[in-house]
Amino acid sequence: MTSIAELDRRFYPDLIDEHVRFDQMIRQHLRPDAAALDAGAGRGVAFPYDHGRHVARMAGADLDPAVLENPNLSEAVIADLADLPYGDGEFDVVFSKFVFEHLHRPIAVMRELRRVMKPAAHLLIHTPNRWHYVTLAAALTPTRVHVWYREKLGWPEADTFPTQYRVNDPKTIHAFARKSGFRVRSLELLETRPSYLALHPWAYRVGIAYERLVNRFDALARFRVNLLVDLEAVERPGVSPTETP
Repeated sequence: MTSIAELDRRFYPDLIDEHVRFDQMIRQHLRPDAAALDAGAGRGVAFPYDHGRHVARMAGADLDPAVLENPNLSEAVIADLADLPYGDGEFDVVFSKFVFEHLHRPIAVMRELRRVMKPAAHLLIHTPNRWHYVTLAAALTPTRVHVWYREKLGWPEADTFPTQYRVNDPKTIHAFARKSGFRVRSLELLETRPSYLALHPWAYRVGIAYERLVNRFDALARFRVNLLVDLEAVERPGVSPTETP
């Protein structure tokens, strides 16, 4: 039976995956005098980066105390992303990887991120698309199932959190951006190798067929798994006391 490694060599010999693509998005906004914030930085082990070498300040915030051990950061705080201990307009670029699918109050978080960002600063988001088969399955199953499945793929329980999917499709992102003081500079839907089906070569083959199908036809773009978003800060939003999404 053909192994998953052999399938990767056959079908993805020159793969630029979603992690590389998001890293490229971030890097185009980094400057030697810039202040950057990793919103939801976590332990920093699963997706390490060297952005701190390219900016004057590399901060990170997360509710998980493990953020204090994050090796990618020059400074770290334990904080709710909806209530950050920073002043207005401190950051030139903010990025958030696999965090927005966990947010209970996405508009509150986006408004708070906007508050700590300078005018024309960029918020870069990498999050799963709610209409992908992996996300739909995750939305229908409890967190303990996610823990069990991800452990089989080699992910520790400490890196698995409850999901919400309240801001995980293009239409919602556009709407929430307008309410939070951003405009959408770019929004990319990207399907890459089916890593979540890597438990068996036959399941992996099915995932490859799906990837080829949704990447071939633009009409099927809404079913690709990765949402890569670049939001530009344009205005400070007014906060409605009756709106609590």
